[in-house]
Amino acid sequence: MLPTIEIGPWQLSTYQIMATLALTFCGTWVFRRLLALGSPPSVIILGMFLVILSGFSGTFLMTYLINAVRLARSGLLARLEGVSIVWALVSGIGMAAVYCRWQRISLGRVLDMAAPPAALGLAIGRLGCFAAGCCYGRPTDSWLGMYLPDENGVWMTRYPTQLMAFAANLFIFLVLLAVEQYGARRAGAKRGWPFDGFLVLLGLFLYSLKRFGLAFLRQSGAFPMVGPLSWMHVSALMGMGATATVMLWHLHRTWKGGKP
Repeated sequence: MLPTIEIGPWQLSTYQIMATLALTFCGTWVFRRLLALGSPPSVIILGMFLVILSGFSGTFLMTYLINAVRLARSGLLARLEGVSIVWALVSGIGMAAVYCRWQRISLGRVLDMAAPPAALGLAIGRLGCFAAGCCYGRPTDSWLGMYLPDENGVWMTRYPTQLMAFAANLFIFLVLLAVEQYGARRAGAKRGWPFDGFLVLLGLFLYSLKRFGLAFLRQSGAFPMVGPLSWMHVSALMGMGATATVMLWHLHRTWKGGKP
């Protein structure tokens, strides 16, 4: 949608620029925050590298497997799945769990430190989606509509789902930052929320809630899976259910143990 920047023989799309900006800025911020946990910088750098590598690998591997199954069942008429951030989150958190266990670091504390920057990175990344025309919305006559293209360059009045996702992710970032700041004022140097991992679970719950709502307005990747519900709906419901269950379980343990 937006022009490609040409530097000599190289071409950079606006999408790639925004994705690189999100990864570089937010990754640097995560690194600086994790230093507060007292681990050596080399341990943090290796862990972040493995998590990012796992996120990319998991995303493309799952997308390839899903599309391979669809092609085997439906042939060339199969509707192929696009790259989904869900697989990056699942595989990245999975690698973080393995690495933190190996290094004997609290997974909850690490993820709490990474949660606000990650939410901001997701917001910046959606601006890249807006530039590329991917993750586009359904055609609409609503006042919310904007004249936008899809990823194939077909222009029409659509829901600006990329900008809606940007605003929602930015709101989640601000909520997590506010909760973190409130906790810091309330407890000083100690944790100011019920348990380690609370921030990241809150962020994942809000992200899943946002994803479920926007799935009604998206056209890109909105293939029916269970009745009228698409994969976005189903994965968002699974995310909300899983995070709410873990949060309630930890809150029950905390209150039962009489901890603040």
